Amino acid sequence: MGLAGAAAGEAQFQRARLLVGALMRAGVRRAVTSPGSRSTPLVLAALDAAAAGLNVASIIDERAAGFFALGQARATGMPTVLICTSGTAPAHYLPAMMEAREAGVPLIALTADRPIELMDCAAPQTTDQTKLFGSFVNHFAEVDLAGPVDPLSLRAIRRTAAQAVFRSRWPRPAAVHVNVRARKPLEPEAGVGDGSLAAAVDALLREPIEAAVPAAQPDPAALDRAAALCRQAERGLIVAGPLPLPPPAAREAAADAFGLAELARRTGFPLLAEATSQSRFTEGDSAADAARLGAAWMADGGEGLPLPDLILQVGAPPVAAGAQRLIEAAGAPQIVLSDGPWTDPDGLASVFLFGNVGRSTSELCRRIEHVEPGADAAGWREDVLGLRERLRAAVASPGPDGPGFHDGEAAAVAVTAAPADALLMLGNSLPVRLVETWAAHPGRRVWVASQRGLSGIDGLVAGFLGSLGAGGFPAGLLLAGDVSLLHDLDGLAIAPEYRAGPPAVVVVIDNQGGRIFDRLPIAKAGIFRGPAGRHWLTPHGVDFGGLARAFGVPYARVEDASSLGREIRAALGRRGVSLIVATVAPGALAAAEGSLRQAVAASSSR
Repeated sequence: MGLAGAAAGEAQFQRARLLVGALMRAGVRRAVTSPGSRSTPLVLAALDAAAAGLNVASIIDERAAGFFALGQARATGMPTVLICTSGTAPAHYLPAMMEAREAGVPLIALTADRPIELMDCAAPQTTDQTKLFGSFVNHFAEVDLAGPVDPLSLRAIRRTAAQAVFRSRWPRPAAVHVNVRARKPLEPEAGVGDGSLAAAVDALLREPIEAAVPAAQPDPAALDRAAALCRQAERGLIVAGPLPLPPPAAREAAADAFGLAELARRTGFPLLAEATSQSRFTEGDSAADAARLGAAWMADGGEGLPLPDLILQVGAPPVAAGAQRLIEAAGAPQIVLSDGPWTDPDGLASVFLFGNVGRSTSELCRRIEHVEPGADAAGWREDVLGLRERLRAAVASPGPDGPGFHDGEAAAVAVTAAPADALLMLGNSLPVRLVETWAAHPGRRVWVASQRGLSGIDGLVAGFLGSLGAGGFPAGLLLAGDVSLLHDLDGLAIAPEYRAGPPAVVVVIDNQGGRIFDRLPIAKAGIFRGPAGRHWLTPHGVDFGGLARAFGVPYARVEDASSLGREIRAALGRRGVSLIVATVAPGALAAAEGSLRQAVAASSSR
C-alpha cells in the first residue's frame, strides 16, 4: 500500500505517535491529558508512548491539569506535555501558561483542533485557536494530523517536536503552544494498512534528537564592576527573593543551591534570604543570618538600624513588605543577579548580572577577595544580627497575654513540622508572608516552592501535587489560605488518584477569608468595615470536613498549635493527601502583630 496508502485514521494515529514520540526523544517524560473526543489521536499516542516510559496522568479539568503539569515541570526542570480537546478546553490552560512565563517554567500544550474546512461555519466546538495564548508563550506551531505522510512531512513533525522542547527552555523557560488539527475518523482502523507508515515512524523515532540549551554566562565586565562595588561598600546586604527549585540531581548535590552562603562569606554581607530563595531553610541555621530582617526592621519602627549602602538582589524581588520597604528606604545602588527577567521594580539597579544565578554568584565570589570589614562594616553587621535576634526572641516568647492561636503561629508550626528534604509549598497571598515573620528555622534542609510568577492563588493544590509527585521528595506540605483552597477544589479532586504518592499534607489557615486586605489601605475605609467589606474579605462559611469526605481525603480541624503539630505529624505518617484546617480568629493576626511590635520596641530600649 505504501506510506500514502495508509487509511485515514491509521495515518493520523501514526503522525500523532511521531509527534509524541519525538517529544520524548527530545527529553519529555511526562504528559497530562484531559478527556475529549478531538484529542483522541494524541491520547492514543501518549498511551502508546507510555510503554517506552512516558508517565501519563489523566485529570478531568484542564485548569487543574495545567497547574499539575506546571508543578511537575517546576520540580524537574523539563516540560510536561498537556493534551486537551478543542473549543473552550484549551482556554482553561491560560492561567498556568501565564504563570509559566512569569515564573520561568517550561510547559508544552498540545491542543486538539478541528480541520480548516470546519472553521467559521458554526461547526460545534470550533473556534479560532491560532495563537490562543498570545504573548504568554515562547513559541507557537501547528500540526495537521491528516496532512501528507511523505518523508519530508514526517520529518517536519519530528522537527516541530524538537523545536517545542527547545523553545520551552530557551531563551528563558516558558510555555509553548502546538495546535494540532485532526479529522474524523479519529481512531485507527483495525487491521487496515500494510504497516509501512508505522515502520517509517519507528525508524524516525530511533534517530536521536539533541537540541542543547545554551548556557547563559554573566558578562565579565559587569562582574568586575559588581566586585568593585562590593569592595567599596560598608553596609552591604544580600537580599534573596524567590528562586526556582533546583532539579532533583542538583538538590542532591548542592548544600548551597545558588552559592549565596559562600557569597555572604566572601563579601562579609549579611544574607536576607526569604523562604522561597532555597537558601533560608538549609542544613544549618547560620547561612541566612539576616533572615526575617525586614520584619524586624518594620517591627522596630525602621529607626534602630543604619540603612544599607549597597544591595545585592538575587532572583525575583522580595515578597515580604518589610524587606521591600527596607530596600526602598535605603535607596542604595543595587547589583541584580537574574536568570533572565529585568527584576528592578524600584529602578535602583546599577549593575545587572544576567545568566545562570549560580554561575553569577560563583564568578562574583572568584573576583572578591575576602573583604575584611572595617569598623563601620563590623558595626553594621552587629546591628543587623542584633535586630534579627530581638525579633526572634519576641516571636518565641509571646507573653501570657498573647492573642491566642493566630495565622502566624499556624505557619510557624507547619514549617517546624516539615521533614528533612521535604517540599514546602507556600500559598499566596498571606501564607508566604507569614513565614517571613513568624517561622523559625526547622533545623533541617527544606525545599520551598511557590507560584510567585504572578502571585495568584490559582491552582495551588494541583501545582503542589504535581511538584511533589514528580520531584522525588519524601513528603510535602502545602500551607494555603481558606480562599485559596476554595479556588482550587479541582486540584483537591486529584487526591483520589494520588493515594499511593508520598505524604501530601495540605494545611489550610481558616480565618474566614481574605485577611491579607487587613494590611492594605482599603482596611482603613469605612466601606471595608461594613457589609460591603465581604467583596474583599470573602467570608465563606464552608464545611471543609464535608469537602474532605466528598474527595475521600483524611481530615482534621484544629484550634491550637499543639493540635496542629500533632495532626501534621500523623498525616506525614500516611501516604496520599491529608487535609488539616487550622481555625484562627479573624482578628488574631493583627493583634499578634501589634504585640510583636511592642515587644521588639521594648527590647530596643533595654
